[in-house]
Amino acid sequence: MDATDETTLLSVQGPHSRALLQAVADASLQEEDFKFSTAKELSIAGVPLLCLRLTFVGELGYELHMPSSHALQVYVAIKQEGAQYSALHGVPIRDCGYRAIDSLSAEKGYRHWHADLSNRDTPMEAGIGFTVLSKLKSEAAPDFIGRDALVQQRAEGLRRKIVTLELDSDDVLLNGMETIWRDGECVGYVRSTAFGHTVGKTIAYGYVDADASVNKITNKWLEAGTWQVGDRGAMHAAKFHSKAVFDPKNERIKGVYPEMNYSEIGSARIELPIQGAARINMES
Repeated sequence: MDATDETTLLSVQGPHSRALLQAVADASLQEEDFKFSTAKELSIAGVPLLCLRLTFVGELGYELHMPSSHALQVYVAIKQEGAQYSALHGVPIRDCGYRAIDSLSAEKGYRHWHADLSNRDTPMEAGIGFTVLSKLKSEAAPDFIGRDALVQQRAEGLRRKIVTLELDSDDVLLNGMETIWRDGECVGYVRSTAFGHTVGKTIAYGYVDADASVNKITNKWLEAGTWQVGDRGAMHAAKFHSKAVFDPKNERIKGVYPEMNYSEIGSARIELPIQGAARINMES
């Protein structure tokens, strides 16, 4: 049975997300009781729900999965507690939408199926080879469609790979499908792009092809190149990143934050659900 219209997700994200949710949840959210990438059943405002310790914005955060009919009840409880938390700690709580999610996920290098991934792109080409690596290394691992092709690609190396580029200029905005240039040669196209408000630069992702001078794409080859993004006749200098542009060590998703004022970390954000499987995204 398709339960999409009856299910809603509220996402609470940010350095203060644990403290905020702990005040309204009936179960412990502390690190020792709730590790990253695990799930726990709990209740908020009398509503039973499934809480996942996950993030798509690169912060300490939680996803709350519940019936759509009770989403407003849970949302109001979190907002009311958020108002008290703000008054007590001086931490702003803000509604947010997918533009904020796109910006934050771009800084973290998280892949979007509709833009960065398609049925043409293999996990290794998309930079998420870790999702299948254990099944490729072990002969005892279960077989699956495409496994032989992935084993061969891993052995031969990549001729095509997604790259992360950060534009040098802070006032250039892209739309997607711009050209990607390495050492004066067009090697690919931008697949997704967003302005990273934390880093203050536009970030672009796209797949590039190896040129005739190399047998396969390596980080050494990528790092040695001079990169540009071409847009309507203009060439914009860009920096190649082998890891995420922001927080490459993933300390924030572990709840590890440097000592700083909250104003230096950023504002909290929430998106109010409309209907069906709409999301609430709150970063506190």
